[in-house]
Amino acid sequence: MCAHLADTPESPVRGQGESFDYDAFISYAHEDRPVAAGIQKGLHRIGRRVGRLHALRVFRDATDLTASPDLWGRVTDAMDRSRYLVVVLSPDAVTSGWVNKEVAHWMERRGTDRLLFVVTNGRLIWDESTGRFDPHRSDVALPVLTRPGVLATEPFYVDVSEDAPWDPAAPMFREKVTDLAAPIHGKPKYELASEDLRELRRFRRLRRAAIVGLAILTVLALAAAAIAIIQRQEAVRERNQAVALSLAAASRDAVASNAALALALAAESSRATPAPLWQATSALVRARLAFSQSAGQQVREPFTGHTLPVIAVAFSPGGNRLASADFEGTVLLWDVSSRAPIGTPLTGHAGGVNTVAFSPGGAMLASAGWDDTVRLWDVSSRQPIGTPLTGHTRGVNAVAFSPASDRLASGGVDGTVRLWDVSSRQQIGDPFTGHTGMVNAVAFSPDGNRLASAADDGTVRLWDVSSAQQIGGPLTGHTGGAYAVAFSPDGNRLASAGNDDTVRLWDVSSTQQIGTLTGHTDRVTAVAFSPDGNRLASTGWDGTVRLWDVSSRQPIGGPLTGHTGGAYAVAFSPDGSRLASTGWDGTVRLWDVSSRQPIDTALTGHTYGVNAVAFSPDGSRLASAGWDGTVRLWDVSSRQPIGGPLIGGTGGAYAVAFSPDGAMLASAGNDGTVRLWDASSRQPIGGPLTGHTGAVNAVAFSPDGAMLASAGNDATVRLWDASSRQPIGGPLTDHTGMVNAVAFSPDGAMLASAGNDATVRLWDVRGRRPIGAPLASHSGWVNTVAFSPDGNRLASAGDDDTVLLWDVSSRQLIGGPLTGHTNTVNALAFSPDGNRLASASNDDTVRLWDVTSRQPIGTLTGHTDRVTAVAFSPDGNRLASAGWDKTVRLWGRVWDAGEACEFAGPYVTRAQVQSNMPPGWELACHYAQ
Repeated sequence: MCAHLADTPESPVRGQGESFDYDAFISYAHEDRPVAAGIQKGLHRIGRRVGRLHALRVFRDATDLTASPDLWGRVTDAMDRSRYLVVVLSPDAVTSGWVNKEVAHWMERRGTDRLLFVVTNGRLIWDESTGRFDPHRSDVALPVLTRPGVLATEPFYVDVSEDAPWDPAAPMFREKVTDLAAPIHGKPKYELASEDLRELRRFRRLRRAAIVGLAILTVLALAAAAIAIIQRQEAVRERNQAVALSLAAASRDAVASNAALALALAAESSRATPAPLWQATSALVRARLAFSQSAGQQVREPFTGHTLPVIAVAFSPGGNRLASADFEGTVLLWDVSSRAPIGTPLTGHAGGVNTVAFSPGGAMLASAGWDDTVRLWDVSSRQPIGTPLTGHTRGVNAVAFSPASDRLASGGVDGTVRLWDVSSRQQIGDPFTGHTGMVNAVAFSPDGNRLASAADDGTVRLWDVSSAQQIGGPLTGHTGGAYAVAFSPDGNRLASAGNDDTVRLWDVSSTQQIGTLTGHTDRVTAVAFSPDGNRLASTGWDGTVRLWDVSSRQPIGGPLTGHTGGAYAVAFSPDGSRLASTGWDGTVRLWDVSSRQPIDTALTGHTYGVNAVAFSPDGSRLASAGWDGTVRLWDVSSRQPIGGPLIGGTGGAYAVAFSPDGAMLASAGNDGTVRLWDASSRQPIGGPLTGHTGAVNAVAFSPDGAMLASAGNDATVRLWDASSRQPIGGPLTDHTGMVNAVAFSPDGAMLASAGNDATVRLWDVRGRRPIGAPLASHSGWVNTVAFSPDGNRLASAGDDDTVLLWDVSSRQLIGGPLTGHTNTVNALAFSPDGNRLASASNDDTVRLWDVTSRQPIGTLTGHTDRVTAVAFSPDGNRLASAGWDKTVRLWGRVWDAGEACEFAGPYVTRAQVQSNMPPGWELACHYAQ
């Protein structure tokens, strides 16, 4: 990301008929910060009149970024309010997506007349014939500036490569900045330089006079020191907030292309301020969800070294080396551990290289390409083995070694498949013919007896290697060209991919299709089986890498995204833990596919929907109540049931609650009774508590455990003595419809109830009388109510799809409703620290909210039917939910920055994260070097 911010505005220079807030906007990569700072200072000073702060108003990030979650919106707003765009061109700017994005935005909105360029550390060569900067001879030309006809004439630029440290006081650098300043001031350079010299001399005279005054002011400054300290603390706070917001925005930008990096940035955002901002927590939850849904994580930065699209990749049998090849004819060998190229490129091909393959022993590498040849290389010496293999009459698209390494197969544009003797490097017999289009891929079966080929004629063909005869008819099904083919490790299955955006699976024995894998949105270019045969990887022109479960033929997680163009090739490491992919963006990317980190675990056992969940006070157990009439206990650590279900009464169990000491469990349900259980022995304590004349919907223990409250369809709330199991007084009867929920305040003095009469009511527990008028702002049934841990807030929710927050003391609403659910809200729970609120809904989701800001911070999906219950564990590290899909789900700490650091650390480097930070900012997490 590049940075951009502004100076305190004075009187901007106006263009004819125009009004702008800024005279210039500086676009640059973070690595070019010293150059941009020098240019900014120079534009401030040159032509500045005495008494004015700056000569020009220049927008740059390190001086004026304000806290905002919409970083790109702030940038484009500033650009649209600027007269000129000054772009610092460097190798780092070329690789910065932000600089290119900003220049493209400017040219789209404003054209090219007011574009000024500054070159540093590179070459910029203009091509008059095409009206662009030459992309082959220029190493600092942005992609948007290399499109033919993009610029009418060669634009103005200055080269400051030799002017480090870019101090405006240096004569040569000042003169170059004057070249930039002149058109912005609307004056000839000589006139601006003369004015600048005149004002500089005047300034020096005034400075001498000011020295005496400064001595006097020093005394006054000491008196203001205390104020300055306070202001500094406030400035630090504002800076930290700005950094946190910037990182949260960067995390959201990265979440689609690199979930691990997004998770790291969100963790850093959360730790940038003493208490995480809601934007940071929201980014953290979003990134954690993406991390869990991805089939793998990108490992550190991509392998860079190719200058053109990379179209082939292969792991060595030992997994310690990687080979890649590109359109330019370059073959590179990489050390997988250090991620560094091994020696210089393997050169010899006279055009693009389409394919590479290691021999099974790893001693040789085969490559083939547009020059119609196949070449063999000694991997250790990196030297060619003999002369190229020739025979194909047009380019060669594919090569494959036989399992015994004695033969090599190749497929070509000439539509033939050829076999070669590796020792003699001679062709074996005649070419295999039958395809009516160019052959794109070849693969040997694990036993070496069969060969598969895929071609532009849309067919896959099987060949008997010994007889060189086709086995059966072609395998048809693809509705366009077939681009890739691979045997499963056991040889029983064959995978193919093609122009019709599909991957197809075939039974090798019967040659029948056994499945079609769909998900790619553009042609599929490569397929590869994992070493155990359980997974299949594919790449496509949609820029994604996808993983599939071979047995179920279902996708594993979401697509792996990161390539900025089409993805061409894919290969599993020998141990199956890593995946390599290549793409149009000229990179090789490494993915860790060995360990997924899901965010939830489903506890199954109920035979119908689950209505309620509750954690034991020590957090070790979880209780659930279901429509199947049972209450079940679960061990939270092992996620296993504790004994058999507790069965009592008839009909569904609607509610469950632990006593504060964890010794008792209360349940209630359709039969109108409340039952008490010994939580250890799982035996009933006495008979049922009777009195309600309809189903009991809710139960809650008082904080001291002495009382139990229950609520039911008979429109009453009842209080019970937990020890004697006797009712305490008569029922509380102010509700005019069934009562759905009850909750004690943390101090036990109040009880809240919610009902179908669209009200929430507060009760004085000791006096057993209502406190004030009902809280009536819901427009439908109120299903749930919960006190915050400090007792100051009350949350309620219901059939109007909203969550409301109330101030308990004043009984007034705190702001407007929390909206986002698209159906009835059934349950609420505050986190133990009171910072978060969880809500469960008939829209099959659990939503998380920041209580202070009342902003949404995440949506948890996984339930396949309405969610009826939600509860935080006492330590706040887990969240439980339950629903009509018959499951109880335990969710991980998706909001926890420490866990995010732990998960992201292995996949992200310090440099990746640091590039998004201000200079000198200390990272909070540990990352790979």
